[in-house]
Amino acid sequence: MHGLLRSAALLALLAGGVGAATPPIEPGALLGHIKFLASDDLQGRGNGSAGLEQAAEYIAAQFKAAGLRPGGRNGDWFQPFELDAGLSVGEGNSLVVRGAAQSVRLSLGESYYPLAATPTGVTSSAAIDLKNLPLVFAGYGISAPALNYDDYTGLDVAGKAVLIFSHEPQENRRGSRLNGAQPLGETTLPSKALAARSRGARALLVVSDPTHRVDQADYRLFSIESDAEDHEIPVLRVRREALAVLLRAWDLDGLAVQIDRDLIPRSRALTGGRIDYAQRLFVKRRIVRNVVGVLDGSDGARNEEAVVLGAHYDHVGLGGRFSSTPERTGEIHNGADDNASGIAALIEIAGAAAADRARFPRSLVFVAFAGEERGLLGSAHYASSPVVPLAGTVAMLNLDMIGRSNGRVEVGGLDRMPSLKADVDATGRIAGLDVRRGGPGAARSDDSSFLDRRVPALHFFTGFHDDYHRPSDDWNLIDAAGAARVATLVLELAARLATRQDRPQFSTR
Repeated sequence: MHGLLRSAALLALLAGGVGAATPPIEPGALLGHIKFLASDDLQGRGNGSAGLEQAAEYIAAQFKAAGLRPGGRNGDWFQPFELDAGLSVGEGNSLVVRGAAQSVRLSLGESYYPLAATPTGVTSSAAIDLKNLPLVFAGYGISAPALNYDDYTGLDVAGKAVLIFSHEPQENRRGSRLNGAQPLGETTLPSKALAARSRGARALLVVSDPTHRVDQADYRLFSIESDAEDHEIPVLRVRREALAVLLRAWDLDGLAVQIDRDLIPRSRALTGGRIDYAQRLFVKRRIVRNVVGVLDGSDGARNEEAVVLGAHYDHVGLGGRFSSTPERTGEIHNGADDNASGIAALIEIAGAAAADRARFPRSLVFVAFAGEERGLLGSAHYASSPVVPLAGTVAMLNLDMIGRSNGRVEVGGLDRMPSLKADVDATGRIAGLDVRRGGPGAARSDDSSFLDRRVPALHFFTGFHDDYHRPSDDWNLIDAAGAARVATLVLELAARLATRQDRPQFSTR
């Protein structure tokens, strides 16, 4: 839509009241971008993939067509950086677990796989050899002293391998002091890995606990999408059936029953317990790119200050450890809502702003981030190498999952920027949206990289749903009209931020 038509639509909306005219962001155009970005041709836009690069080129072309100038470091549209993008598997991987009278040899991708694989030295090789390492049992691997429960009390794990159960004791008891039916933070994999590593353990083996009828891990997935986290020590998921003979010999299921009954840890050394572990995995290092476009402010005295508008364009590719349905790894996870919706809005906001540049005395910087799904890496890179210095960055507006509006939007970050509440409420009325405080949670999206550096940042989000990180997150489920209204809200808020004389204050409260 051209600038005159956009301005006319907005004036009609303001004059006629909420819902009286089409928002200046055109739903059909927005949906067209989503259809392309969430098509099977882009294979889920996984980091390090050809599909991600194809998406980057598309976004750059759209920024150019919108009338932005390139904001990359080499005069182009791109801000490259390096990240880990999965693993390649070498020859010689093996795991042997021994007891006093028996030993079990396990096979990678069949009876065990790494949940964490740490590169050694300065290379990308995660080659590790652990020989005859003593093995100890640490219950569920939970250290929660505040709840009067610690599986590591009195247990020496320094220089040893630790065997633990998954989940937690009394998982389904509402009255349990371990939070009952609500997940306990100390039961997450990073927390369990930290508990072992901080006490000097050299490896952690995780076995499905006996209160679950089936082993919930799918060991074949590693051969389909080889990937793992980095917890500084090997963390291995081991098939319960494969280790059953040793679990019986050590009566570990019996100990789990007792722990579940009274919450008294029963950690101990395992008679004859030893492991041999050989790891030949190689981290795939890949160059990915943020896409950056700039709309210079219309006021020469103020255009060295900027509002950053951002959205991530990467998704989870074929699933793997990032999928909400890991058993469907190998299927394309198209990520229409997460986050083709945010990128589509970013592109259309750029076009609307460039067509009416006089409304923006301060500059606007539009950034499509890569690496979000692997830990907000693209926004962290931008924050360390900004196009406009962070001291001159008035605010950051982040769009992540805005495709399921149904007339509402959640805005995160207003607790840190209370001075923006009136502006958000006013622009919400312009866009015809029910604006609610909320969001996906702290450190869940790219606004966090700016908040960490004390840059005011808001997050726009229309909620989680059953298709989140699943192959079913497709374009046909997008509420295009609702996403266009969220984009309208962000466009109008950006105009207010670009115009206002004072700058929003960052609050630590």
